[in-house]
Amino acid sequence: MSFNQMILKNQYLKVKGLGDRLVLMKEQIDWKPFIPIIKSVYNDDKIIGGRPHTSELVIVRSLLLQAWYGLSDLELEFACNDRLSFRNFLDFSDNIPDFSTLWVAREKLSRSGKLDLIWNELQYQLDKKGYSIKKGVIQDATFIESDLGKKRSYKEKKAEEKGEKIEYSSKQLSHIDKDATFSIKNNQIHFGYKNHIKIDIDHELIRVFKTTTASLHDNQIDLSKKNEVMYRDRGYTGKETIAKGNATMKRGKLNTKNKLRNLRISKTRAHSERPFAVIKNVFSGVRTRVKNIFRVNCKELFKCFAYNLYQLVTLEKKKLA
Repeated sequence: MSFNQMILKNQYLKVKGLGDRLVLMKEQIDWKPFIPIIKSVYNDDKIIGGRPHTSELVIVRSLLLQAWYGLSDLELEFACNDRLSFRNFLDFSDNIPDFSTLWVAREKLSRSGKLDLIWNELQYQLDKKGYSIKKGVIQDATFIESDLGKKRSYKEKKAEEKGEKIEYSSKQLSHIDKDATFSIKNNQIHFGYKNHIKIDIDHELIRVFKTTTASLHDNQIDLSKKNEVMYRDRGYTGKETIAKGNATMKRGKLNTKNKLRNLRISKTRAHSERPFAVIKNVFSGVRTRVKNIFRVNCKELFKCFAYNLYQLVTLEKKKLA
């Protein structure tokens, strides 16, 4: 331990005494299995050579901090150097990643195909802790708002009216989000993406997520498994699921029996609102600051990962109560 780390740890004791939820988050899972997954996306070791990358645990924990606090890469770099609770969560590492290191780490993970390994490891640990699916699952989706670029959009509409075409430079094209699309729901226009999730009724943990563009209808995605009972709202009416139990609400003119059925399903399905409420209101995760679906998917993975750790702390506190 360096002299600097010793001073920081002593200063942190006051913060810990005041209550630090990050300490509880840190204790919920075994972090070691994530190390080889993160390490595999880098091409630098003693044999190959190359500049050594930042500690794998520091990378994955930094990306979780970003998800919990809704920070940009620059804001995250500052906060990791400024806040004692963040420094403790990163084990008081002397090698705090800068904003470009964080960007590169996300890019490598987004393009490597290793995000599924991170998610599967987390799900394995949830089951190992006894939080397996028992009563059933709920599927729902929410919009992830993206920056439209009003000035560009206005110019394109004007050019379209005149039958003209706007030519963009390669630099301008790199800032244009080609994967985000429009969607209208409840007379509100959304531009961006969607996060489709499946949560378990027992513990309100996110078990599966899938990122799509906003224009894709919710009922085009089925996240169920054959041995599950799937609860869904009216948006999925008429769309079959591979789950053995299809508890999808019905729409149209309904008799009393189906109205009561909808009411029962609605009460259960309401649990799916908690993850979205936490991610949007607590984590400030309404909007995305990145472009293209690969980057958005990586961001959403760490938001869902962050929510599950947040929920594990809640579940542990309920046990103690």
